[in-house]
Order: sequence, then structure tokens, then C-alpha cells
Amino acid sequence: RTDQPNAVEGTAIVNPLPRTKPSSSWVFARSIPTKTTTTMPLTSGRSRLAPLALIVVGALLVRAHAAAAPKEERKAFDSLRDAVVSRGGYVHPSLGVIAPAPSGAPRGLGIVKKIASIENDVLLRIPISYQMTRNLALSTLTALIPVDVLQSFPLTDLDDAALLVLLLAHEKGLGKKSEFRAFVDGLPEDAGCGWADVDDFRKLPEAVGPEDVETAVRYAYRVSTGMAADYGSYLAQAAWPKEWKEDVSLALRWALCTVNSRGTAANSIPGNPEGGTGVRLVPLADLGNHDYLSAGFIELSGKEKVANGDFADALETDAGTFVVRSSWKDWRSRELDVGDEVTVNYNLPHFGAVDWFLSLGFVPPEALARGSGEL
Repeated sequence: RTDQPNAVEGTAIVNPLPRTKPSSSWVFARSIPTKTTTTMPLTSGRSRLAPLALIVVGALLVRAHAAAAPKEERKAFDSLRDAVVSRGGYVHPSLGVIAPAPSGAPRGLGIVKKIASIENDVLLRIPISYQMTRNLALSTLTALIPVDVLQSFPLTDLDDAALLVLLLAHEKGLGKKSEFRAFVDGLPEDAGCGWADVDDFRKLPEAVGPEDVETAVRYAYRVSTGMAADYGSYLAQAAWPKEWKEDVSLALRWALCTVNSRGTAANSIPGNPEGGTGVRLVPLADLGNHDYLSAGFIELSGKEKVANGDFADALETDAGTFVVRSSWKDWRSRELDVGDEVTVNYNLPHFGAVDWFLSLGFVPPEALARGSGEL
């Protein structure tokens, strides 16, 4: 919730597809939907708020009879789980992918095996070392792009979302050589944003008009074409589909849509809220679908102590780690069983129906209710 004291709103990085022309064709300031930002009542002291170093998205666990995911989906999840664990992360052994998801999404995160116990309600811990971040993008891309190009088109002028688009397209091109192969290989071709691949305007949500989609598509084309011209030839392309190699803007358009729908707000300085808000891609945690009643992601500051009322002890090296717990929106523990879906509250109270659809490909009931004055 963003009406709590000291809350940080999820729309700190606002319009995913601004209606006005940006200052440059490839810079899209404040351009990614955020999935965060309330402070969390601590588990052992629910009456007080957590420090702002804890950034929250939310995780609701929806009981339903989820279908077993296809074999290829399960294999992709297992590879991603192994990658997270190899970097020092944690994935509860009962977690898996469910497809289709009870929430209505094509796939989601859920409980696929009987649970023995959940220590401190923790289901996921995704370390900063297996997240796509601004710093990682800058260090990776700077090593690829000639100095004279960087002088003409400084990477530091780009916002987090733009940098992540370039990094994601590059990692996709690396194929088996990518450290993020398990994550990138599991990303769908249909990235999930509403402005991509709309083939029938009659299927649009009632609150979204054809002109909204057309404006977004023109903007996405302008951004992807501009970045392709400035940086595209320096990105790895070996593992791209043939059509991407022939038209680099297609690769960047896919990456733009993916970052649009999966980018998660986080501290610009991992674990430190005083440095402002940035955007990251958080593998595996991004499988969580949205539900308004959820509770969930926590960004660790690295200073948490059980003795101080925190849910676990953390090390300084844990700063920036994202955690998903089996809790309700008010942080009460949630009992789980096979078939429950783990979802996240994207916490975008100021997003209207058009923003939701263009960024994430759907419009949740609460956004429609706000538009009608019912919420």
C-alpha cells in the first residue's frame, strides 16, 4: 500500500510509453512500469514499519487447481533455479512453474510439490549477482562500444530501462555464452506488453482505444530504431533469429517489450533507498503474476538482524537481494499447498487502464474500478 507512512510509490518511474516525444529517439525517461514500493511491517514486530531499505512488491498465494506445466516449461524453470542457486540464491524446493496459471496468465510461479516447511516464510532469494542492473549494463556495453561512439552517444545519458534493453538484446545474442542463458532462454517471444502484436483492435479492453496502441507502437518503433542505429552493430548477434540479424530493431523491440513488462523498481544503490529508485530485471521472481491483495518482494539492505525484529539475519553482501515470502498483503504468514499460485502486487496505484495494458498486456480489476469510481 502507498498510504502507509514513509511509503514509496510504485510509480516513481512512471509512464512506460510517454505520450510526448522524448528528447532523443533512444532515451525514454521514466519509461518502465514499476512493480514495487511499500515499506513492510516486520514479521516479528508487525506494529512498526521496516526501514526504507526494504522495498516491497508483494506476494499473494492463490489457492487453485493449477495445471501441470508442459515439459519444456518445467525444464526451463529447473535450469533457471539451478542458475540462481549457483549464484548463492535460494529457491524453495516446492516451487515450480504452472501453466496455465490460476490467475489467468499463460504461466506463473506456484507450488508444485508438497511442502514440508518454509523457514521464515522465504520462498525465493534472488541475489544481486543474478540480476540485470544498470551497473552491469554499463560495464558490459562500455567494453563493446568504440570510444568515439560512446563520446557521441554516451551510455550514461540513458536511463536504466534503455540500458537494460541493450543488455538483454546482447545477452540474447550471446546464446550459450551468456551468464544469463537460463533466464534469457526462458523468456517468451511474446514478451507480454500490450502494444506488441495487436492484430485485432476488437479484442482490446474496453478502456483502451486503438489510438492508444497506435501511439505506443510508433513510439516503440522510434526508440528501437534509434537505439539500433546508435548501438546495434556492437551487440552480440550470433544467437539471434535470422530476421533479427537482418533488422536489429526487431531484437531491440523484443527487448523493449520484455523490459516494459518485467522491469522491477529497485534501489539505484542496492539496498540503499537514499540513492533513488532504479530498474532491474530480477530473474525467476519476475514469474510472479499480479494480484492486488498480495504482499511480497523485499529488497534486503544487508543490515537485517533477527534481534532487531527483522525476519532473518543478512550480510552486507546480501544488499540488493530480492526476497519473496509466503505472506499476505499485511504480512501474515500464508499456508500453502500444491496448486497455490505465488503472485505479486505490482503496486501501481496511479496507473490507469491504458498504462496497465500497454506495459503489461492486461488491465486488473482494481484499475477498472478506479476508473469507474468504485475504488
